[in-house]
Amino acid sequence: MDLVLFEDAMKHVCRINRIISSSSGHALLVGVGGSGKQSLSRLASFISSYTTSQITISSTYGISDLKTDLQAMYQKAGIKDEGVLFLFNESQITNPKFLVYINDLLSSGDIADLYANEDKDQIVNAVRSATKSAGLTDTRENCWNFFIGRIKKNLHMALCFSPVGDSLRGRARKFPALVNCTVIDWFQPWPKEALWSVAKKFLEPLPLGENPAVRDGIIEFMPFSFYQVNSAAQTYLEVDKRYAYSTPKSFLELIKLYTSMLNKNIQIVEGRKERLSNGLDKLRDTQEKVTGLEADLKEKQVVVEEKKVAADAFAEEVGREKEKVTAESDKANVEAETCAQIQKDVSEQQASCEADLAKAIPLVEQAEAALDTLDKKDFQEAKALSKPPAGVDDITAAVMHLMATIDPTVDVDKQGRVKDKSWKSAQKMMNNPEKFMQNLKEFKQVIDDQRVPEQNFKAVEPLLKLEHFNKEAILKKSKAAAGLADWVINIYMYYSVVKEVEPKRNALKEATDKLAAANAKLADVQALVADLEAKLAKLVSEYDAAIAEKNAVVAEAEKCERKLSLAQRLVNALGSENVRWQASIENLTNQLHVMAGEVLLASAFVSYVGVFTKKYRDDLINVKFLGFLKDKNIPLGESPNPLSVLTDDAEVARWNTQGLPSDRVSVENGAIMTNSERWSLIIDPQLQGVTWIKEKEKDHKLQVTRMGNPKMIQTMERALDQGESVLIENMDETIDAVLAPVVGRQTIKRGRSKYIKLGDKEIAYSPDFKLFLHTKLSNPHYPPEIQAETTIINFTVTEQGLEDQLLALVVKKERPDLARQKVELIQQQNEFKIKLAELEASLLEKLTNAQGDILEDVELIENLETTKRISVEVAEKVAIAKETEQKINEASENYRPAAARGSLLFFLLGELFKMHSFYMYSLEAFVVVVNRAIDSVALIKKKEPDTEASRAASPQPIPAAPEEPKEPPKAAEAPKAEEEEQKEGEGE
Repeated sequence: MDLVLFEDAMKHVCRINRIISSSSGHALLVGVGGSGKQSLSRLASFISSYTTSQITISSTYGISDLKTDLQAMYQKAGIKDEGVLFLFNESQITNPKFLVYINDLLSSGDIADLYANEDKDQIVNAVRSATKSAGLTDTRENCWNFFIGRIKKNLHMALCFSPVGDSLRGRARKFPALVNCTVIDWFQPWPKEALWSVAKKFLEPLPLGENPAVRDGIIEFMPFSFYQVNSAAQTYLEVDKRYAYSTPKSFLELIKLYTSMLNKNIQIVEGRKERLSNGLDKLRDTQEKVTGLEADLKEKQVVVEEKKVAADAFAEEVGREKEKVTAESDKANVEAETCAQIQKDVSEQQASCEADLAKAIPLVEQAEAALDTLDKKDFQEAKALSKPPAGVDDITAAVMHLMATIDPTVDVDKQGRVKDKSWKSAQKMMNNPEKFMQNLKEFKQVIDDQRVPEQNFKAVEPLLKLEHFNKEAILKKSKAAAGLADWVINIYMYYSVVKEVEPKRNALKEATDKLAAANAKLADVQALVADLEAKLAKLVSEYDAAIAEKNAVVAEAEKCERKLSLAQRLVNALGSENVRWQASIENLTNQLHVMAGEVLLASAFVSYVGVFTKKYRDDLINVKFLGFLKDKNIPLGESPNPLSVLTDDAEVARWNTQGLPSDRVSVENGAIMTNSERWSLIIDPQLQGVTWIKEKEKDHKLQVTRMGNPKMIQTMERALDQGESVLIENMDETIDAVLAPVVGRQTIKRGRSKYIKLGDKEIAYSPDFKLFLHTKLSNPHYPPEIQAETTIINFTVTEQGLEDQLLALVVKKERPDLARQKVELIQQQNEFKIKLAELEASLLEKLTNAQGDILEDVELIENLETTKRISVEVAEKVAIAKETEQKINEASENYRPAAARGSLLFFLLGELFKMHSFYMYSLEAFVVVVNRAIDSVALIKKKEPDTEASRAASPQPIPAAPEEPKEPPKAAEAPKAEEEEQKEGEGE
């Protein structure tokens, strides 16, 4: 507990501590709620090393639960021998029978039916050993008396009751132990010094300015305002027969509210000032940049022109080089096409030659196969013959003709012909069979190499025509000769094929040479083209670099030009805001200077004056509070007004749209409700406040319930957990004890979460939860405890407020066109005010949150232009709407006397209750009477003939126009409109 122990508080702690230190010592603490009775009792219990116990009221708490709690305390005090302080206040008396048990506890400590017999036996057994230790005989009676003696010694009560009303007097008469067996400690109102010391302690950390006199004045204002409100409450009771209380808890709530409101408002104003300063700095920075951007743009444009000229010259040179490369490339392409054609022809010829030669391959293979049938032995046998068989010499002669000039063993003449074809020469040729076989096998390659003279084959042709020149014919005579014959025949055929292909081979060779020459020429051309292309690539690279440099300069110039354009657009769009924002910054600086005094006045207004009517509110604020603050030189604005701190035009407009009447008192009530940290209890006999609350909180899932509703606790539990709003309507003068933790905002913090104990449950407490308490009673008497825990707001309609409402009603009847137009206009103006506030906040937020160079954010500039344009349009519409409203008000004021007369009549009737409670009138019934009166007058006017005499004899109606109206309405318009409405009604 955060306590300030001033002298009176320490005296009370000492008294309570002395009372509970003695056997059977019980304290009856009498004082208004919020005087510190419970806090000081807990402190005294802690000093005495006692355990403090308190019952928890739930919706089902009854006698059995009380007995269970008492048994737990008796267990600690009687059996465990521990000191216990039973803290009990009158709000926990949900059943009058509770006081029967309390009375027995105070008087003797022995509560008759607290324990059953078997439970008493357990207690006797539990204290038996302690009884013996005390030197007593452990009989049942001695043990029980010993137990009760411990109860008297260890269990003490602190009864916290209020002297307000007759409840304490009645209970003391019915239960005398409440007075006879207790020591009474009266908690008188806190002295001024105590209030001053408490205020000084809690206001010490607040930023109240550097002037000590200002801080001292604010601290002195706290007890001053408290006593002034008490004085006003006394006058309120004497004159208006209405009850208002301000308790020390109300005083503490004022300090708490002032602390939170001051910190919050300083943070808001500094935030707005910072946003405006940032916006103004960016505007000024943009204006300074415009001149620099213009000079920079001129320089960049000169550089751009130079780069363009250089790039154009470079482009011409690149173009010329490109033409050269193109010409040479065309030549290279022609050569490439020529080479490709030659390559194609060569490939075709080569394929034809290879195809023809492929036909001769089998002949060679046959010739080699014929040789493979022979071996060295066959030739040795053949050459061993002195005279060969007939035909064999022709075979060898054919071989010698073929080998002429090829085999050195074959003698030839100067023409290369064989000199001697005899067998002897043949033997000489076959002298080395292995060498001879190798020469035969290599003969094909010799033919391919074109080393065999053509005459050799011509010399063989006659021999080939001989009848016996074949393998079959000669095989019988000589195997070697047969193989040679077969070889000669196939070699000759192979030669014939090769000779036939020879022209093609020559053509192929010629084409191949031509292809080589073309490829060489193509390589030369391609080398030239490659060299030119390399030069061109270098030029193109340099050209690209020049173009890139030019483009970069152009882009930079365009960027500069774009930034200049955006800067000019921003300056043009927000230039008018420069002066206004500067004035706003100065105004906010001044607000910070007077913030401590303005918020002090506003917080006192919220904490204290809600319960009073307008006359008392004005006297407290404008005379008492302001007079004191001015005497103490507390910084204040030129015309201090709590509403300027608590709300703004946009929020008031939103409330009016939601159904809150627009008169001053209703707006004050709305400001008190929305700024109070305590839950509001509204006195609303005309149901204007509750209608507004239902409309205002419909988006927060408002739950409406009543005291005594069986589902009220379930509704409250769900709303607390889910952050919904709850309205408890049509209350009487008491609040169910189970709701005390909710009404008193008695939260329990565990980690980052908050919980609230509702009955025997702990419910998670959502920060979005809201509670509204409502009564239709016109003059309720709420005890100080309830007025300390809640902010009571008197929503009873005022004379001026009712006059405005009746004026609207009369105008609606007499001039429905004006009424409809005014309703639309009010709604439109409310929307305009809200829209203007939102637009300015959005504009500043966008400027403040802009990252980097604001002139490069096109989207941001466009959004700012759009916002500014809409803002100007809305401002123009507001001006037009004000003119229209003035005209409508002038026309409506014609009916003001009737509305003023009706309002006066209602309040005269309302004062009759002071004579007797029988005279109670509701606003709803009064409005019905007014409507009926207007309708009856309209019918009388319609039935009477429209003559000068009848008009003179009839009561004169309220004039339809002022004496010198700017736009006088036609006298016949209203009756004519009424006649048309009557006709429409009859037709329907």
